[in-house]
Formats: sequence, C-alpha cells, structure tokens
Amino acid sequence: MSDDFEKLKSIGVQKIHEATHIGRTHIQAMLNENFEEMSSVQLFGFISILEREYALDLSELRAKAKEFFKSNTLLFENRKKVKIFTASKKKRNTRLIYTFMAIIAAVLTLLHFASKAPQTEVVEINKTIESDIIMAQVDENISKIDENSTQTGLLEATGIEVEKVEKEIEIKPTVFKIVPKAKVWLGYIDLSDYKKYQKVFSDEFELNATKNWLLAFGHGHIDIEINGEVIKFKDPKNIRFSYIDSELKEISFEEFKSLNRGSGW
Repeated sequence: MSDDFEKLKSIGVQKIHEATHIGRTHIQAMLNENFEEMSSVQLFGFISILEREYALDLSELRAKAKEFFKSNTLLFENRKKVKIFTASKKKRNTRLIYTFMAIIAAVLTLLHFASKAPQTEVVEINKTIESDIIMAQVDENISKIDENSTQTGLLEATGIEVEKVEKEIEIKPTVFKIVPKAKVWLGYIDLSDYKKYQKVFSDEFELNATKNWLLAFGHGHIDIEINGEVIKFKDPKNIRFSYIDSELKEISFEEFKSLNRGSGW
C-alpha cells in the first residue's frame, strides 16, 4: 500500500473521526481494508473526504475497494428489527361533543316535564312530534362525533341506541427534517422516478414530506422530525429507512435493495 495510506494509519482512528466525523467503525474498517460493512457509494465517499481533509492520494485503496465490490456483489447484511414511526392521524372534535351533551340535557328536561303533565291525547301527539325532531338532531350530530366512554355513558342514561362511529381526520405530514448530531453522509432516492442523490452535511436538512423516499446514512447519530414529532437515533453504524405514504420505517439492507428494484444503491 502507498506511503499516503501509511500516513493515514499513523494519524489514528480517533483523530480521523474528530476531524471528519466519519464513524469510528468505518474508519477502522478502511484502515484494515475490510469493506464488507459499507456500500460502494459510502466507501468511495469516505475516501474522497479523507483525501480532501489530509491532501492524500488514496487511489490504491480506491482500486482495492472497486475490485472487492466487483467480486462480492452478493454480500448481505444481517436483518435489523423493523421500527415503524407514524405521525398522529386522529384529532378530537370537542365542539361537537359539547353540542351533543347540550342536546341530551334538553331531551332529559323535556322528558322530565312531560312526565308531570296530564296524559291527554293532545300532549302525547305533541310529545311524539317533539321527540322525532330532537331524535333527528341527535342522529345527525352523533354521526359527526368520535366514540368515547363519556358519550357511551350519556347515551345509555337516556336509553338511546346509537350506532358507534369512529371518524378519522387524516393529517398529511408537511415537515420532514433530518438533524445530524455530527457531519453525516446521506444517500436518498426519490421513489417516484428512482433518481438518486447524496449529500454530506452537519446542519439540518429538509426533504419533501409529500414524496416517498429511500434513505441511507453513514451513521445513525441523527434526529428525524416529522410534523413536530422528533425521533432520536443513536447508532454508530450505517442505518437505512423507507418513507412511504407518510410512514417512516427503519429497514435492513435486503429490504432496501428490494424497494430499490434490486440495487444496493
């Protein structure tokens, strides 16, 4: 190996990590010429960073890496436990609940006074008409209110049988932000046309939350914010995600390849 590579070894893993923010495990792997834990895109990106940072010529290391990836195209990684993170999709409508409670109170008041009035045919007819009107209003409002335990208790107290309806108001994410704890490499793929992009950054980076993405990170010391909900990760190794239909999911290398039409990048 070249003198420049030996100079890089002499600097040491910790100092290289502090200067470049490349993960220690990846630095150690490169110094040991062990390329199994990295994709070709990551490795060549790290080599370019090291050449710029220390003004070194690492062309021999790059050539060895190319030969390795050419002869080991079927190398796989261990599967990771899938974690799913979704933004909240339900919102309670308290104004409708209060309206419903007011209507129930009116029903109870009318029934109370009606029970004390003379039981004549005219009163019975009027009460039937009033009840029909009130019931129509109750049915209309019940269809707009989420089921909960308080509502169920009120309905049982009045003897009214109501079909249980749960209405979800779906909120599409409008913010999809990545905040690294240290400088990180990111490869991201737009699943609408499979165009590939990559970026090395240390400040926050925002993606279009309405699109579907595949993401690969050089290390997992990152925070991801979706509509104000922040998910924190602490993983020194590379980490991958899918973001499909507003759902963020940590995925394995095999799942990444499957979603990327069989390509590791």
